[in-house]
Amino acid sequence: MLQKVLLFRCFNCCLIVLFFFVFPTFSAQELKVGFVQGRGDDALVEEQAFKNAKIEFEVLEKGDYKIDTLLKYDVIAVGVVAYDKNEPLKENFEIVNEYVKEGGYLVTVDFQQDSTWNKIFLPHPLALLDPDLDDNVGVILADHDIFKKPNALTDKHFGGWGGGDFMADGPHEAPNPWKPLITDKPNKWPLVVWAKAGKGDVVFNSLQILQSLGRTGKKEVSEVLHNFLFWRGPRVSGDVVVDAKRKLTTTWSVLKMH
Repeated sequence: MLQKVLLFRCFNCCLIVLFFFVFPTFSAQELKVGFVQGRGDDALVEEQAFKNAKIEFEVLEKGDYKIDTLLKYDVIAVGVVAYDKNEPLKENFEIVNEYVKEGGYLVTVDFQQDSTWNKIFLPHPLALLDPDLDDNVGVILADHDIFKKPNALTDKHFGGWGGGDFMADGPHEAPNPWKPLITDKPNKWPLVVWAKAGKGDVVFNSLQILQSLGRTGKKEVSEVLHNFLFWRGPRVSGDVVVDAKRKLTTTWSVLKMH
């Protein structure tokens, strides 16, 4: 009898080991986040937003805009009007786009300035106009993983943010290959759009996520930031997940707001 129990336990252990090799899992902060800071006035608000969401990040400096350096990051997040105020980003946007095409993920986590926007800043052309909407506008969400992982987001997450304008300077249309992810109800403007580019993904978001979260610390906005950063998982190269050395001590449960 004892022999059978030992064999059963050994079999279970083998199954567990096999599961982790065949079905690799990750906690969100095992993913490495590179951050492009926005305008100086909002630097403290941006920092507070990440602190409120319990997300660790590394600021991209001028010397980091090399493809081998950028490819160390699972996601690169772009701050408040960074394409207007961050000179190294403006000078090296083509290298950032190469990062996406090589399997990276680029996401703007706050609005960008339409008056200085160049439609070729991103891997696919995108024009911006100057609409501003308050946070009671009402939105329609597409069926996309960005709203499913790691949190289940609903339209209730996108209202009552209380951090100023809800969105600013977004596109009025999403030309191919862009796909609308969040559309406002009255105008049908695509407030957030997504596209594949080479092996990677790019999300342009005109919602003021960092500014709202940095000023209010609301749980719902924190969950939005988690999803916008982490929905895709580790950076991929072709069909192969890039296995960098991860921070295994941080679990998703401690990152979530209580």
